[in-house]
Amino acid sequence: MNIAIALAQFIMLALGVMASIILSSSGDIPNAGSWSAAVESFAASRGLWLLVIPAAWLLAAEWCARARPKLLATAQAAGIGIVVAILAAIVLVLSAT
Repeated sequence: MNIAIALAQFIMLALGVMASIILSSSGDIPNAGSWSAAVESFAASRGLWLLVIPAAWLLAAEWCARARPKLLATAQAAGIGIVVAILAAIVLVLSAT
């Protein structure tokens, strides 16, 4: 199950990064001063680092599944996922300013 979740995360991030790179290389980023344009340019320039998130989540989830009981492993995996999502959002917001 963890592998399926990590693959889904990886595919969605990869598609988003590819779309951002295509849009930025075509020069079709509307509203250059808006927050969405800043996020798009961040994903186009440094988006490959976002692909590390699913791999890190998968490693942490597999470690939790092996080291802890099932109920605790699920809670820790969800907690790690939430923390990683919050950190990614903070990085996006800070890079947009």
